[in-house]
Amino acid sequence: MSSSSESESDLPPTSTTSNVFPPPSNSDSEASSSLKKKSKKSTKISKSRSAAAAKYASDLNNRAVVYIASLPPKITVSKLKTLISPLCEITRLYLAVEDKSVRKRRKKAGGSNSKRFTEGWIEVPNKRLAKQLAGTLHMTNMEKKGPHSDDLWCLKYLRGFKWSHLTEKVAYERRVREQRLRVEMSKAKREVKEYERKIEEGEKFEQMVKKRKRSGKEVKEGGGEGFKRNFKQKKAFEEK
Repeated sequence: MSSSSESESDLPPTSTTSNVFPPPSNSDSEASSSLKKKSKKSTKISKSRSAAAAKYASDLNNRAVVYIASLPPKITVSKLKTLISPLCEITRLYLAVEDKSVRKRRKKAGGSNSKRFTEGWIEVPNKRLAKQLAGTLHMTNMEKKGPHSDDLWCLKYLRGFKWSHLTEKVAYERRVREQRLRVEMSKAKREVKEYERKIEEGEKFEQMVKKRKRSGKEVKEGGGEGFKRNFKQKKAFEEK
């Protein structure tokens, strides 16, 4: 009995709380709850953003475009919106400005120098409104009273045409215009260089002429010195 008691007394005292984690404090529980709330909030925000993006993509897909084939002089973007807005909602509007060369020719002929638009595109929320707008206004007076009362609408609904097609068209025309401008500039540079070369050659020729005149030599236009050829004349044969 004594040996067993001694062995038990030699063992270290056991503690009931040494291997047990301390209970979570109030600050830890509050932090975990705040993290959960933040994660839920971020999830809701991401879902709402994705839903908004999907709705916007659907709206873009449903939109339609009406083409304006011709526009009268002195028409502006604001005036066009004023005429169409009471009939239909306009999501986007683009008017093509006339070419600068046409404007210069008109000004040279004594016409107006004001900016004019040649054609335009109207984007509306859906196909039904686009068809309704084109069918209602086509070949009718633009306004009852005003400077454009005698002008007629020339509208056409573009089936399957999207605004992205228009942006591609405008970008392509811009690239073509820039390429044409670069070609014209390079051509003008070549002409200027050729003109400068001819002027330089003319100046050199004039300097050479002056130099030859001072030395008493004759100078031809080709740049060479003039000289006379001497031939030995034979006696003519006389018949007896």
